[in-house]
Amino acid sequence: MEKINEFLFRPGSLGLSVLAFIGLTCLAAALWTVASGYVLLLLIPALAVSFYQMVVTPVYGLKMNARRWTVMTHDGDSVVPFEDIAHLRLEERGAQSNATLVLRDGQEVPIPYDGRPGSLDLIRAATDNGVPVRSR
Repeated sequence: MEKINEFLFRPGSLGLSVLAFIGLTCLAAALWTVASGYVLLLLIPALAVSFYQMVVTPVYGLKMNARRWTVMTHDGDSVVPFEDIAHLRLEERGAQSNATLVLRDGQEVPIPYDGRPGSLDLIRAATDNGVPVRSR
């Protein structure tokens, strides 16, 4: 069985979106007896948009195994064969870390990574797969 490492995240906060959806639902239920027309006109579309944003929000990140790495960004998924990877570059900037996959031909593939400085999970996974890690 092949080991797959995943570093995935969703932009925004799913917990906050669920809380907003629950709050809108409670408000619609409370106002239904008083002003059902306003609920139908305003709160039902707001509930629909809130639900749509929870369901459709994309997941970004990185999946890696021994043969290929898949970088998932807002532009789509990029599959990089393991043989094409030169090294992984990590840059710490304040409260965030930026990760970039550097290929053998000099091309760079930015990785959406929400890691914090000092996080060793990505470094450990890369070195376990045989990819050198460099910092800038």
